[in-house]
Amino acid sequence: MSQEAVQAVIGRAVTDAAFRQRLIDNAHEACQGYDLTTEELEALEALDAQSLAEFAGKLDSRISKTGGKGFL
Repeated sequence: MSQEAVQAVIGRAVTDAAFRQRLIDNAHEACQGYDLTTEELEALEALDAQSLAEFAGKLDSRISKTGGKGFL
């Protein structure tokens, strides 16, 4: 179940700029409601914000809440 939760968080982070920023600012708070272990939360906190934003910026605007308008 945890792997699915991690995938859900990452998927949401690359398609939802507001959630991505909350994740970068405070992963523990942003991930409330997801079934994650302490280790998974620590790994999510360690994500490289720039790489995540760059990947999100390359997504087709039809699957991103940013609609192709900026990264973060």
